[in-house]
Amino acid sequence: MGQLKCRHYTIPLTRYGLKADRPFRAAVLADLHNEIYHSDIDTVVSCVRANECDLVLSAGDLVVMKNGHFAVDQALALVSKLSALCPVFTANGNHETRMLRLIPDEYDSYMKQLAKAGAVNLVNETADITLFYVPLHICGLELERSYFKRPLHASLDEEVIRSSVGQRKEGAFNILLAHHPRYFETYAGWGADLTLSGHLHGGIVRLPLLGGVISPDPQLFPKYDHGRYTKDGSTMIVSAGLGTHTIPLRINNPAELVLIEFE
Repeated sequence: MGQLKCRHYTIPLTRYGLKADRPFRAAVLADLHNEIYHSDIDTVVSCVRANECDLVLSAGDLVVMKNGHFAVDQALALVSKLSALCPVFTANGNHETRMLRLIPDEYDSYMKQLAKAGAVNLVNETADITLFYVPLHICGLELERSYFKRPLHASLDEEVIRSSVGQRKEGAFNILLAHHPRYFETYAGWGADLTLSGHLHGGIVRLPLLGGVISPDPQLFPKYDHGRYTKDGSTMIVSAGLGTHTIPLRINNPAELVLIEFE
């Protein structure tokens, strides 16, 4: 119980020509898979409350849909508790996409329950919110199965992102919720100021100096396994995630809640 790592990052808004009335914080969820590894949802809620977060963003896979195992109850309970504290925006990951493909009626029911719990779910959609005089343009990118399919992945073109969520919004801070970090160069090329991803579970097993060992794809020592990455003024933060699925294993890799302070 309570074995949750809160990892802090800072984004200087002046670098993007924006200025906040005061610093504000966002909590980032990824890969909950309906159960937090060696912790619980109340610990996450307490961390969000203690850090006085103004926004919650989910980069996908709140639920688990794998090998016939389908569960959403903890995801809905967490969203409900967090939405009582601040606005919650979510995007789909490959597990939500798999749910839609295999059990569409249950997916529709989950989407309705997610909205009732207080989340704004962005499925190739965008939302705009202003926090302390900073306009945020939040985009939820859903990638189809071919971008996750093993052992080969489809290549992602910037036009695919534009056709899904439109152009970046000038004069705003553009946040892209994109579950798979593999395509960071394309996200940056599209114009994301900040991309939030997960999917790789921090590499499942983490080794000193070497980082994450294996991705769910599977791939040994994936390039974007965890942490902050930058390219041409664009930043991507990859969460190690909150849960597991199929094989309940994380070594040197505790469940992680990302906290971002916008200065």
